[in-house]
Amino acid sequence: MNLTGNKKGLALTAGSILVLAFLFLLPYHKTIIGIPSPEFEAVRRFYWWLILAGCGFLFCLGAVLWISKKLYHWMYPVVILILGVFYLIALPPFTAPDEAAHFISSYRLSSQIMGKQAVADEDYLSQATKEEKDRIDHGANVLVRSGDDVNGFESEPGQFSYNMMITQLLSKDNSQGVTVRSEIPVNTSPIIYLPQAIGIALARVFHMGYVPMVMLGRFFNLLAFTAMSYMAFRIMPFKKEVIMAVSALPMTLHLAASYSYDTGFIGLALMLLAWCFYLAFEKDEVTIKDTVILALLLILLEPGKIVYLPLAGICLFIPSAKFQSKKRYWISFACVLGAMLLAVFLVNHLVLGIWATRTESYIGWSEAAGYTVSDVINKPYDIVMVYYKTFVTQLDYYLVTMLGGFLGNLDPNLTVPPFCLLLLCYGLFISVVRREGEVVPFKRWQKLLTLLLVFLSACLILASMLLGYTPREMTYITGVQGRYFIPLLPLVLLTIFDKRLVLTVDLRKSAWFLQCFVSIYALIRICSTACLRY
Repeated sequence: MNLTGNKKGLALTAGSILVLAFLFLLPYHKTIIGIPSPEFEAVRRFYWWLILAGCGFLFCLGAVLWISKKLYHWMYPVVILILGVFYLIALPPFTAPDEAAHFISSYRLSSQIMGKQAVADEDYLSQATKEEKDRIDHGANVLVRSGDDVNGFESEPGQFSYNMMITQLLSKDNSQGVTVRSEIPVNTSPIIYLPQAIGIALARVFHMGYVPMVMLGRFFNLLAFTAMSYMAFRIMPFKKEVIMAVSALPMTLHLAASYSYDTGFIGLALMLLAWCFYLAFEKDEVTIKDTVILALLLILLEPGKIVYLPLAGICLFIPSAKFQSKKRYWISFACVLGAMLLAVFLVNHLVLGIWATRTESYIGWSEAAGYTVSDVINKPYDIVMVYYKTFVTQLDYYLVTMLGGFLGNLDPNLTVPPFCLLLLCYGLFISVVRREGEVVPFKRWQKLLTLLLVFLSACLILASMLLGYTPREMTYITGVQGRYFIPLLPLVLLTIFDKRLVLTVDLRKSAWFLQCFVSIYALIRICSTACLRY
């Protein structure tokens, strides 16, 4: 056992806890002056216990990391799940980007699972109230229990949302009927909402109130992400730490502990990466079963987010020599490609058809004209300049929001400090840099192809917001957030894995611990700010 390394690790643990105590425990009484009591006494206690729980988690994590001799595989899902629960409670419902829309989409699927009426039909419309008719006219149509149409959870967390979450966590449902909520559902592949919908359905079966139902749906989404990322971790033939580091980013966990469907796409992208690399670099022979699994992963991932279509190109890493024959290889290639493209067409043909044929575009939020496909074809130079200006002006924003620099629906007041972002970058770098004795299976052409696939996918991400969200008057593409690039991040990191760049010291434990510290510190800091909002 490395006693020197253990002492340094335990010192890092103790120092981290002392930092939290100094920054949050000592000024606790000054902080809570801004939280009215007894009206919000529960919020005061919640903030106190959040600090203690964070310190306790870091203490236990440090003890396990540096008293044990190695990193155990079971630690990864346990830590991700615990950190996810911290995000679940520290950032109340509907604080993640577009979470309210994802919630109502999950609710609709839960009704379909339970065999109940999911949306308002003509019969319901004939007896609907004026408010319900107005909501339906604006695009909302999902039926919910009357007790589930309440205010309290907003995109910006505050004293009311924390108090509602805490005091009504064990409430029961007393609904007398159904109504239509105001949110407009997202129309995409329903499978991506399955975990959240199962959580909501269970809560409804057991007649749980609105708050526990919302929290259970979020928790099931977190469970699903933990399971997917852990499977990717186990399958990945090398550099498993990359999966760990990307999964533990604040933005990744924030999305995982919400209703966001980005969680599912990130998890599927991690699994696709791990499975392709397993077939390409570890498995001796690719069987029909392996090909079916690959096809299923692509069918689940690509139709919901066609901007990640280029990621399917990593399947090219699998050599034809691993198939029984060249004929089997090309048949498998054609079947996988055909199944994926068919799924993409069935889910997206209406949207793609509209985009391809329309000659004018209207951007509702700015009340201005937008870009069309004909603009891309007829004015390529102008489009290239828009892309260039986007790269110059927005790259830092994409990097910061991808790591989690702004949490709580990108709230500018709920930030992760720059030194924390540097620690996250340190963790990502340590996760991918080669250690002594590691073999680099990546060939030069594979790295170049990887960068090309990432570039193409990034271009599609920008194109989707150029055509769907950007007014012509803007000089750069609007609406793009760093979270869209998280599925691409592991591929970018793996290009750094090179035989010429070697670390002689194993820093994985310290990197993993510091990533966890950043999450705990950031959440307590965010809570200390949000709890003061009235």
